[in-house]
Amino acid sequence: MTRSILIASGKGGVGKSTVASRLGRILSAQGKKILLVDCDAGLSSLDVMLGLSEDVAFNWYDAYTGRCEIEEAVIHNENGPDLLPAPRMPLEEAAHDAVRQAVEALADDYDIVLIDAPAGLSAGLERAAAAAKKAIVVATADDISVRGAAALAELVRNRGVEQCRLLINRYDILAAKKGKLLTVDELIDRTCVRLLGIIPEDPAITYSTVTGAYSPKSKSAAAFRRIAFRIEGQNVPLKLKQLR
Repeated sequence: MTRSILIASGKGGVGKSTVASRLGRILSAQGKKILLVDCDAGLSSLDVMLGLSEDVAFNWYDAYTGRCEIEEAVIHNENGPDLLPAPRMPLEEAAHDAVRQAVEALADDYDIVLIDAPAGLSAGLERAAAAAKKAIVVATADDISVRGAAALAELVRNRGVEQCRLLINRYDILAAKKGKLLTVDELIDRTCVRLLGIIPEDPAITYSTVTGAYSPKSKSAAAFRRIAFRIEGQNVPLKLKQLR
């Protein structure tokens, strides 16, 4: 059965879309058939991160409104996950069922569908959450991000998402030890979400975001791979010492 996983954050700027693209690449390299769904109408970015901007012709809203068939909107990617793009302009209507209908129509073709929600507690999040059974809540180790993550987790649970897991991004373990950032335990306590994994601060992530390039040998690559294994149900240790 296809797993549909929402990737969301309570505030912008925490690296949620980068997390989605990285996990999509790694799971695809592990032999899984992966679909990434960009739900950020007007601020789409996954096509850039995957190097597929030139291939975008249609999107899930085009399928929803009858401008194309849903299969025509999917970009098939030989070097990674397939992509279902978002509209490049903001939507003037709620279109609550648009993403859910798209995911249901395509689900049989994929092992995992990763749904990249727009940041914040918006109608776009509701649209994305309607298509998901599980959620990964992305947060950084600061008070504002954690407050947003806690509110987001409560919202998606109330919308019927069965399971939420916390992914701590851009984590600086030495800064946390000095009291400059929240510790892992504080993040878990304040969000009330079980931990999925931790991604260390890594300058290579910024480079990959703006260029679409991906380095499997970057500082964060091993952490992403461990998280991908956990998504697949494997019991993989956190290895906090490797986050230094």
